[in-house]
Amino acid sequence: MTAYWFTPITHYEPLVLGTERLRLADDEALAALRTWAGARHPRLLPMFKASLLLSDEEDYCGSDDAEFVLSAEGAIVFDGKPFHLSHCAEAFLDRLLTRREVLELLAAANDWSKEHGELIQLWRQWAEAGYDLVLFREDGMG
Repeated sequence: MTAYWFTPITHYEPLVLGTERLRLADDEALAALRTWAGARHPRLLPMFKASLLLSDEEDYCGSDDAEFVLSAEGAIVFDGKPFHLSHCAEAFLDRLLTRREVLELLAAANDWSKEHGELIQLWRQWAEAGYDLVLFREDGMG
């Protein structure tokens, strides 16, 4: 089963995934939210496979580290102790929209549905707090 995580990035250098991660159901509501965001900008709601965040080797993206799960309690820190951020993840993060761009796109949108209005409001709150947001896809989760 696949899990999707609405995840704030609360710090860079080292990268920190915030404790407020929210698991979303893989359903029509998630598809509608991704379609809604994609209609505003193709990179507004970026998605990345969680398995590619880690790296065991410098030239390799992905890891078989069984300890890494987004459902873990607390913040997840990529400081090399024990998690090393992959160069694929670094390249992905370099392409994120700026928080200002995200806030402008979200502010201009006045067609939030009841279906995803709460998520978009949370997204705005995180962006206003200085956090970036990524939708992580975690495969094989029960």
